[in-house]
Amino acid sequence: MRLSIGPVLFDWGKKGFQDFYKRMAFDTPADILYIGEVVCSKRFNLSPDEMGKLAEELKASGKEIVFSTMGLVMSEAELDDMRRIVAIAADLGLKVEANDMAAYSVLDGAPSVAGPHVTTYNPETMDFIASVGSQRVVFPVELCFDDVRGIISGATQKPECELFAYGKLPLTFSARCYTSRAFNLPKSNCQYKCGEYPDGMVMRTQEAKPFLTINGIQTMSDRLFNVIEQADQLADGGIDIVRLSPQSQHMGEVAQVWRDRLDGKLGGAEALARLTELNGGQAFCNGYFLGRAGLDFVDAAMLQAEQLA
Repeated sequence: MRLSIGPVLFDWGKKGFQDFYKRMAFDTPADILYIGEVVCSKRFNLSPDEMGKLAEELKASGKEIVFSTMGLVMSEAELDDMRRIVAIAADLGLKVEANDMAAYSVLDGAPSVAGPHVTTYNPETMDFIASVGSQRVVFPVELCFDDVRGIISGATQKPECELFAYGKLPLTFSARCYTSRAFNLPKSNCQYKCGEYPDGMVMRTQEAKPFLTINGIQTMSDRLFNVIEQADQLADGGIDIVRLSPQSQHMGEVAQVWRDRLDGKLGGAEALARLTELNGGQAFCNGYFLGRAGLDFVDAAMLQAEQLA
């Protein structure tokens, strides 16, 4: 099974983006790298032309490079950027990840990936997006694995199947910017406050418990989604690729743990312990995967005990 590094969802600045992807390309066992701004067009850390130059630099790594596009397209200027990205991808022979249905009108049948923000909730949708050029599908993060398997088995088209397997869950987008609002700034003068939060801003409940992550116009989980203990089920269920969503720390080590787990060099409990150590004990969640509340985390031992009770 292949391993992908998803698009950086945070504002790390141009050099931060470039350095990160060079490390992922040349120093990790990842097979696929997704490059591009998905969240906010104001903070395009890499212009379409710079994305093209970076992709050419990364080609020597032998990894597949995919250009990701916006999750919520709201203006003609954003469509123009998308057209430029699609044109450069075509010149370089790269796929484009569509994260908004608007992308398909620009792609016009070109090879693509249906990203996690395209709502592939049933076999009919998977057949449709395959018919308009998507050679790979990344399933929405809120689907349980039984539903994912049902979609795969029910579809007549068989694009590659990728599952979001690790990282803060990208839950939704809004036309409004939560980060600028937190500083009493208008969206038009946000002062790029996102850049002060390399893993997003924690939103707490009234009881001061971490609940969600605010990332500009995007709402994410506070907990790190993590299904490394279920890795054996993924291949058996028709998953070809697992996606790791970038965090600011230890992504190279995280990718190696996942590679070792997928190759059978690490058991589920040991791999989970390694990731817990790397993340300083930050809470995980896997509830959506198991068909439970999204913020729940049930490890394999707890699940087995429940089944025996």
